Amino acid sequence: MRSMTCPTCQAAFERNETQFPPFCCERCKLIDLGNWLDGAYRLPGEPAEVPENADSDGESSD
Repeated sequence: MRSMTCPTCQAAFERNETQFPPFCCERCKLIDLGNWLDGAYRLPGEPAEVPENADSDGESSD
C-alpha cells in the first residue's frame, strides 16, 4: 500500500482509501480548486505588460 500526505490538510492516508488523489477527501480537493480560482497560487515575478493596442478581450487590434 502507498501512504500519501494530503497537500491541503497534511493528513496521512493510504492511496486506496480515497477517490480524490492526491487529496484525502473531496473537501480538500475543492479547497485547492478554490485557491486556484481565487488566484491564491502565484508565481513570483514582474506583472506582464499589456500591449497598448490590446482590446479589452485580450486580442490586439491590427
